[in-house]
Amino acid sequence: MLINELSSCYKFGGQKKVDKNQKKLIILQGNSGVGKTTTLQNTIRELVSNHDFMITEEEAGKKDRRVVLKHKSGLLVSICTSGDTLGIIEENYRFFISQCCDFMISACRINTKTHLNNSRTNLMKTALIGFASGYWESDEVHFNADSANVKLLTLLSREGKDNIMDKLIQEISNIKNCI
Repeated sequence: MLINELSSCYKFGGQKKVDKNQKKLIILQGNSGVGKTTTLQNTIRELVSNHDFMITEEEAGKKDRRVVLKHKSGLLVSICTSGDTLGIIEENYRFFISQCCDFMISACRINTKTHLNNSRTNLMKTALIGFASGYWESDEVHFNADSANVKLLTLLSREGKDNIMDKLIQEISNIKNCI
């Protein structure tokens, strides 16, 4: 039923958008304090400043935000800078769905220090990946590996922020060229 409700998302202003098989979710995972939010904030600034995107929707909190960026070609990219709890992940889902985006990026906190936290991380990642699978009617779901519609990026330390930002922009550019 949800997929039927989203079928209208494949058209934008009378133009067919990116094929559903081209759509992608990127999960930016990392421990607390390694710079996931900063990396995503910098990615938003870079896309707006240098890649012909403009912010069309925004929900801003004290530090974290959910934004939709529209490229001049019509491509919609949604970025959610927080992913610390399952509740936040669910709110990110609702934001992604309400915006009918072609490309979705969500932070996801991981913590490898305790078994309890690993269980929580597994649940959050499973929820994100399951969402992408259902959203694109895809049977291809991999928990710890990339698939056709889901890419996992891991930020291990603050030193890796620029490298991850470059990878995010490259992934978006690859989709943008399909329009």
